[in-house]
Amino acid sequence: MPSFLPENPRASTRRISWDAVRVLAVLAVMLGHITHQGPLAHTELNDYPVKVTAQFGAAILMVVSAFFVCQTVRRGDSGRWMWKKAARLVPPYLVAVLLTYFVMRWADASFNGQEFGSHWWDKLFGPTTDGVAWASSWYVPVGWDLLVNLTMIQGWHQGFIWLDGSYWTLPVQLMVFAGAALLWSRTPWFRSPHAARHAKLLAWAMVVVPLVLRFWVFGVTNTSPWAFAVVFGFGLHRLHAFAAGVAVWLWSRDRLSTPHLALLLAAVVAAQDLHLYPFHVALPTDPSRLPSIIGFALVLVLVCAAAKGPDWTFLRPLAPVIGWFAGISYGVYLLHQELGYILAKALQLAGLPGWARLPLVLGAAIGAGWLLTKFVERPAHRWLTTPRGATAPPPRRAPDDLVREEPTGPAPVSVGGSS
Repeated sequence: MPSFLPENPRASTRRISWDAVRVLAVLAVMLGHITHQGPLAHTELNDYPVKVTAQFGAAILMVVSAFFVCQTVRRGDSGRWMWKKAARLVPPYLVAVLLTYFVMRWADASFNGQEFGSHWWDKLFGPTTDGVAWASSWYVPVGWDLLVNLTMIQGWHQGFIWLDGSYWTLPVQLMVFAGAALLWSRTPWFRSPHAARHAKLLAWAMVVVPLVLRFWVFGVTNTSPWAFAVVFGFGLHRLHAFAAGVAVWLWSRDRLSTPHLALLLAAVVAAQDLHLYPFHVALPTDPSRLPSIIGFALVLVLVCAAAKGPDWTFLRPLAPVIGWFAGISYGVYLLHQELGYILAKALQLAGLPGWARLPLVLGAAIGAGWLLTKFVERPAHRWLTTPRGATAPPPRRAPDDLVREEPTGPAPVSVGGSS
C-alpha cells in the first residue's frame, strides 16, 4: 500500500483535508479486514460487535497516490524521484514480510497443534513434521512463501501464497511509479503542447484497456497461467484507481472539465465493480458489493473536494491526531491484517470476546505501524536518499501530499509525482 510520508520538506501550510482522506481510507481498510474479511477466513473470529462489509479503502489510497504522482514526477530527475519512492516503500515492506512470515509460521503451527523438525532449517523454513500446510484455516508458510513475498511476485501465479493480502498494493504501485517516471523522462508526450490531451487519453486507456483484455480478449473464466499472470501480475485489474487520481489532478489544474471528470470517474467506479465482482455477485469470500462500490464512489467525491476545494478547517482541532496517524499509515497498513488475525485468535484463546478484542487489535496495529515507521521507514529512507557526507534533514511526519499551495495560473501538465 502507498507511502504516506513526505519526500521534499517544505515550509508550507498544512492541508488537513488530505490527511483526513488518508486516515479515512486506512481506517476503512483496517475495520473491513479485522471485522469482516478476518471472520470470513477464520470463522471462529465472527463475534465482533460491528462488521464493516465494504471494501474501498485501498483503492482510494491508490487514487491519492496517483494524484501526487502527477504532482511531483515532473520536478527534477525522474530516476532520483523513483529511487526516493523505492527507498520509502521497500525497506518497511521487507521488514513487514519477515515479521509476518515468522509470526505466522510459529503462531499458526501452534494454533494447529503442529511442530517443526529439530534442524535449524526445518524450524525456520521447512514444513511441519506432518507435512500439512493447511491443517486448518491457519496456513503454516514455508521458506518458498517467504521468497515469493520478498520478491513481490505473488500475483504472477495462482499457486503463490500472499502472506498478507494487503501486500498487493506495493508491486502495483512500484510498476505504476516506474511507468510514470519513464513516460515523463523518455517520451515527449507530456511535454508537448498537447500534453493535457495525452494525459486524458492515458487515463481513459488505464480504465478501458484492462477491461477489454480481461473480459473480452482473455475471458474472465480463463484459468490459463499466462492470463492470470498478465492480469494480476501487472495489476491490470487495479489500474483504474490510478486513472482516477490522474483525472482528479488534471481537473484540479483546470486541464479537465467537470463533466469530463464526472464521466471518467463513473467509468472508474464501473471498472471497480467489474474487477471486484466479475460475475456480478459477491462470492462467499468477497466483501459486500453494494457498500463497497457506493463507499468507493462517495470517497472519490471527498478526494475531489480535497484536491480543489478549500481546506477542511473544521477538522483543525483534530489536526495533530489526524496528521500523526496519516504519517504512520503505511506502517499500519503493512502490519494490521494477517498479524491482526493472529492476535485476535490469541486473544480469543485467552477468553476475550469480540467487543474486547476489537480495540486491542486496532490499537496493536497502530502501535506496530508507529514502530515500523519510526525505526524502519524513516531512517531507511533518510539513509538511502541522503548523499554521503551530507547532513540528513530532520524527519517529518506530514504526508507528502501536503505541499505548498501552488499558483492558481497555468502550469505544466504531467502524469506522475509523489504519493
